[in-house]
Amino acid sequence: MPTAQRSLFNTIAAESVHVHLALWSSIMSVGSDLGEIFINHDARMHMDGEHAIPQLIAAHKRSKYLTNLLLIISGVSGALTYQQTKDNYWLIGSGLMLAGIPYCALLEYPVTEQLKFLTLDAKSDKAKTLLTSWGSIQLGKLVLALGGATIFYWFARR
Repeated sequence: MPTAQRSLFNTIAAESVHVHLALWSSIMSVGSDLGEIFINHDARMHMDGEHAIPQLIAAHKRSKYLTNLLLIISGVSGALTYQQTKDNYWLIGSGLMLAGIPYCALLEYPVTEQLKFLTLDAKSDKAKTLLTSWGSIQLGKLVLALGGATIFYWFARR
């Protein structure tokens, strides 16, 4: 590894930048999940399905990359903090944050795909059920992020 690159990594490790990255990116992830559940999804549940489903699909397309990026940043930063401190709680928090990525891929993505095919029949009971399950899935993602952020916050204060 070149000396300049090694020096940069040593500086980052010495200044504990990864602690701040883990903490702030996990807090931003929790905030975005809270906004999605209590503002966007709540509004969708009070709309007609023919308007709610296209709005959900468009919003999901815009937000999925940012959401996963925040989860990756906080998870990797937590793992780097664990490497420096050898405190297992940083590893647990990192695991909770990174668990949001497969959670989204395995639960959120299939519901979104099913909703794409229901845009023609948006007033059906199945569409309403899928919209409701979307909220439950988002709540699960919030719990993972909130768990990771809480652990990061608690141990960053020590």
